[in-house]
Amino acid sequence: MNQPAIDSTAKGPARRLAYFSAQAVVEGQDSWAAVTEVVGGMERAGWQVDLFCPEYGTAKAPGVLVRLRRILGVGQRLTRVLSLYDAVYIRVHPLAWSVARAARRAGVPVVQESNGSWEDAFVAWPSMRVIAPLVIAVQRAQYRAADAVIAVSDTLGEWIAAETGRTDVVVSPNGANARLFRPDVALRANMPERYVVFFGQFAPWQRIEVLLAAFRREAWPEGVHLVFVGDGALRLVVEGAAANDPRIRYLGALPYAEVPRVVVGALAAAVLTYAPDRAGYSPLKLYEAMACGVPVICSDTPGQAEYVRENEAGIVVPPENPDAVARAAAALAADPANARAMGARGRRAVEERYSWDARASERLRVVERAVAARTQSGEPAP
Repeated sequence: MNQPAIDSTAKGPARRLAYFSAQAVVEGQDSWAAVTEVVGGMERAGWQVDLFCPEYGTAKAPGVLVRLRRILGVGQRLTRVLSLYDAVYIRVHPLAWSVARAARRAGVPVVQESNGSWEDAFVAWPSMRVIAPLVIAVQRAQYRAADAVIAVSDTLGEWIAAETGRTDVVVSPNGANARLFRPDVALRANMPERYVVFFGQFAPWQRIEVLLAAFRREAWPEGVHLVFVGDGALRLVVEGAAANDPRIRYLGALPYAEVPRVVVGALAAAVLTYAPDRAGYSPLKLYEAMACGVPVICSDTPGQAEYVRENEAGIVVPPENPDAVARAAAALAADPANARAMGARGRRAVEERYSWDARASERLRVVERAVAARTQSGEPAP
């Protein structure tokens, strides 16, 4: 999965895919597992996958101009060797437009994977709002021109269909590495006896404030701590809460392979994702908690609540309701046998349907159909 040393004179194998991400693929960030796990699953299925993404080589976030130069540079590098590939798989981004256009001109099928709306880009980069019409036009053009489009949730797929007129959007949510996240991993040392865990990106839509408010409610079960793993915009909020209450523990951003050792010992995992203006959700923490056999306390938000309900793998609560979260934690603490049964059902669902290998197979079938359709047409797209 390392970025390849390209020899433009070499003949590639019959099944070779270029995966383009304009976002750096860095362990600890949201995109890292989603990209590396899908790439790994595709490789295990017999494809050679070359990952093209910017690298910054520093812990400090680079400036806008540095990011722009690196992204465009990686795109140009891929554009020069498009003929080596059977297809290009793009993680949707406005700056992927040039790669998508070059692939179309070269007759190489393009599959676009969407993980959010363009509104998400404006939340992450508020300064981009001044060029919102251009960003929207570029992304809409990419969706319309693609040989296939994958969305990670039903609501996101519906949004893409409404914005572009496409009727063939394939929904393939995120998943979990069932070999890494599993119920029998060794628990990390010195963990509280009972705790609810939040792990992942500390983004505003994760509603960490709701979880902290629930912890302070009278209904919160006695002796149940809070444990946080991750980093992000709300890190100072988490650090402040942990500094003021010894029952709240912040472990920082742990390596991917260490996270299951925290999750596995939890009474429950909090997945309270909610933001009314977002088009869709598919939180990795949902599937990873289920894979560890841990019940989920989940806000009633499309893209997550239906999986908890369908599999009876936790408790669904109204969004933005700390009292309901506290009562859910209390219910799980009061009935350990039921909590274990919920966790077992979640684990079974991941093994059967929600593993990254299953998701990679779904997405690879989309790629293969796009390649087959282009081969049968015999003509590059305009």
